[in-house]
Amino acid sequence: MFKQICLSIAAFGLLTACNQPTDKTATTTTQGGTVVAYVEAETIVNEMPEYKEAKDKLAALNDSLQKQLQDEGAKFQAYQQKIMSEQSAGTLSPQKEREAGAKLQKMQEDLQQKMAAAEQQIMGKEAELTKPMYDKFNEALKTVAKANGYAYIIDKKVLLYSEDGIDATAKVKTQLGLK
Repeated sequence: MFKQICLSIAAFGLLTACNQPTDKTATTTTQGGTVVAYVEAETIVNEMPEYKEAKDKLAALNDSLQKQLQDEGAKFQAYQQKIMSEQSAGTLSPQKEREAGAKLQKMQEDLQQKMAAAEQQIMGKEAELTKPMYDKFNEALKTVAKANGYAYIIDKKVLLYSEDGIDATAKVKTQLGLK
């Protein structure tokens, strides 16, 4: 989500940058007087308490789901090993072998479905946890832009060239109450 926001802002910023004059002040003011600033968005977001909290919650969820999947995988491997042992010992009838093969296939499909569900669960939780954080970040950007007369704030990572410019990172951090 954040990358999409940054890319949208970046694309818009790059389009407007193409129409700017090439003198030394081009990165801060266009011919029409439009003021452009940039921020280090990743730095700001990584310092937000919400980011650290979300990261910890996602890590805990990931660990829990990984444990469940490992347990399921161990059950699958144990059953597979049992069947292979019975096969090599010659104690498995053709009927039981077919049944065991079908059961192994079903167990494998179930495990793959659980893995996909776990991935979806993590992605959903990430979206749930980060949306308020990015909303707060975007509000801070808007507030700083309005307070300082910036028409655009773009992410520093997408700047292709900047000799000078207005770095609004500190102002956005201050707006968010970060040091």
